[in-house]
Amino acid sequence: MHRPDTHPVAVPGAWPLLGHLPQMARAPLAFFQGLERHGPLAQIRIWSRPMVVVTRPDLARRVLVTGSRAFDKGGPVIEGLRTLLGNGLVTCPAHEHTRQRHLMQPAFHPLRLARYSPAVSTSVADVVGSWRPGQAMDLDREIGQVVSLIVSRTLVAAPGTTNTTKQICDLVPEATVVMYRQGLMPGRLLPRLPLSINRRCAKVRTEGRDLIAPVLARYRAGHGTYADLLSDVVRAYENEPDPDLAMADQAMTIVGAALETTASSLVWTLRLLAEHPRVLARLTTELDEVLAGRQATHDDIARLPYLQQVLTESMRLYPPVWLMTRTTTSEVRWAEGSIPAGTDVGISPWALHRDPGIFPSPEAFAPDRWAPERATSTQREAFFALGAGRRKCIGDTFAMNAAVIILSTILTRWHLHHQRSQFRIQPRMLLTPPRTPVTVQARALPEAA
Repeated sequence: MHRPDTHPVAVPGAWPLLGHLPQMARAPLAFFQGLERHGPLAQIRIWSRPMVVVTRPDLARRVLVTGSRAFDKGGPVIEGLRTLLGNGLVTCPAHEHTRQRHLMQPAFHPLRLARYSPAVSTSVADVVGSWRPGQAMDLDREIGQVVSLIVSRTLVAAPGTTNTTKQICDLVPEATVVMYRQGLMPGRLLPRLPLSINRRCAKVRTEGRDLIAPVLARYRAGHGTYADLLSDVVRAYENEPDPDLAMADQAMTIVGAALETTASSLVWTLRLLAEHPRVLARLTTELDEVLAGRQATHDDIARLPYLQQVLTESMRLYPPVWLMTRTTTSEVRWAEGSIPAGTDVGISPWALHRDPGIFPSPEAFAPDRWAPERATSTQREAFFALGAGRRKCIGDTFAMNAAVIILSTILTRWHLHHQRSQFRIQPRMLLTPPRTPVTVQARALPEAA
């Protein structure tokens, strides 16, 4: 039974004026992971702005799924995203989301995803095929090249736009930094002052919009006749009141979301495999048995279950989106406490994925916890790497399919020798991996059966 006097617990240690920003700046992941000891609803302050953080997976599911109508897109993370991405599918408020999702959904139909797979295969083969035995490289840069090519061949594939698409992709890493920092700035005045971070944010936004405008003009002139996702967007939004703005918002959202989330997940997965040789050995055995040295196709994805478990476990440990925010549209009255209308609510998949009651030995990289006979419904419902509910990532299947093809191609052909180094995770808007230097050596390909 709800008790009217139950309120979220105020987390101690807030600084005057700054709130908990010093702790968040010093070690944000550890800070959010430690909020669980303050109870199921922990109230922090970002400057003078309160935020209630839910610290249990079942409560996060209430926010995102079962009680989602009481929570709308809002809070510092979404405000930071809107600054650069506009009002696209990821950032739009609830009253616009159903219509936008309906317009975008055909582009992610399973038949469309199957048609994108050859372009994914070609893109990874072009990059990986250029590697030479003994070559030293930055893995994060190479993976970024692969994903950038995929974007230019599946999402924005009109002739003559490849270089522009690459330029837009090159903006994404800086954009994730400025979006995160500006999202933590309070009120409406400070983000408008001539501060360095505001100038950087305005510069990135202007550059991105200037790059996408001629691309959209080409698509509209061709009436969206190219076999890619942006053509679907152009056709869907042609009759909008402000089609140029609507198309630009969706295009920036598609490119930004596709590039950084997929690239980050791939690099984290390859780093984890380097640290766990037994998992890598079992995975390469599956790849050799199924593929026998050839490149994976769309039909092979379902035949590589252990690889999918590896990817899922990697995203549990290193979720691309490590912090989500919402805003309450009305007072929320739970047994765990009341949350007033208009309150920012935070959800940290990084912290929730480390609940030992749901994920035993939570810091362990254990892909077998996702085997069909072992994974529980509680585990699945506590997995928030790609969101949940009505606002779950629309491109989750596309991203997973692409990741399977990319990883299988790399691991079938190459050994990656990682240079061991200490690093500090630096969360931006996304959980971006650090620089990852490797040396590559060719694998002996198995003989075809």
